[in-house]
Amino acid sequence: MSKIESADTERLLKLLCDELDLHKKIRKLTEEQTELLTKDEMEAFNSSLDKREELIEQIKGLHQESKPLMQSYASSSSSDSKDSKLEEVNKEICEIVEKCAGLNSENMVNLRNKIDDHTKKIDERSAKRKGIGGYAQAVPNTPEMFDKKT
Repeated sequence: MSKIESADTERLLKLLCDELDLHKKIRKLTEEQTELLTKDEMEAFNSSLDKREELIEQIKGLHQESKPLMQSYASSSSSDSKDSKLEEVNKEICEIVEKCAGLNSENMVNLRNKIDDHTKKIDERSAKRKGIGGYAQAVPNTPEMFDKKT
């Protein structure tokens, strides 16, 4: 087994710290999305989703670079040689990912409820319009009725 070099460990730590910063931004955006759903601000919600997608793309780029270093680090000779700072950053990333996953699930439920509410309102308004339309057809609306003076 090859032992990971100090420079590789430092590079991996930097990449993981960059990833941690991006995950913190994603967590903040996800929390904001919860508030936006509560306020029914759908345009801002969609914009926030776009921003989050950009951050996810950046994380994917970091993963491509850090994957070989992480594999080398994971296969290093013993657990005693593991860098505690690397382990700490990796653990924090995992906690943030779990938190965001939970918030995303809640947001999806809230979004489905909002969609259902809006669908019901649209259906109710459509039914009312149909009812009004039936009455409107029963009343004659010829110009002669309005032009006559009585």
